[in-house]
Amino acid sequence: MILCNPCVEHPLESPVIDLNHFEIIRKVCNYMNVNESKVLSKSREYKMVMTRFVIVDCLLNQQSFKYTLKEIGQMLGGRDHTTVIHSRDALRDWVMTDETMRTILKNAHLNVFNSLRYFKF
Repeated sequence: MILCNPCVEHPLESPVIDLNHFEIIRKVCNYMNVNESKVLSKSREYKMVMTRFVIVDCLLNQQSFKYTLKEIGQMLGGRDHTTVIHSRDALRDWVMTDETMRTILKNAHLNVFNSLRYFKF
């Protein structure tokens, strides 16, 4: 990541990387330091849930994807579309009230897309 001088608070925009959903899931799991198969399992462990929330945000926000909520649920271990809706809404509320989660999501977007183009918070 390239930082501008003297302002090192935000990265300069780099070219956006166009990824498929497998690559996004892998990159988010690597960033969050979790096992991909465990994230796609039925685990309700805090870190797995948080990672799934970030993956849902990345998949919903990349403009080149036109995945339905049902398709995203299937990508995340066969979950229902209402689970994806809940993830989206819960993450939005979480980011608005918790600066740490906002930072985690922001850094995940930088890690996955090499840009903040899809970061909406």
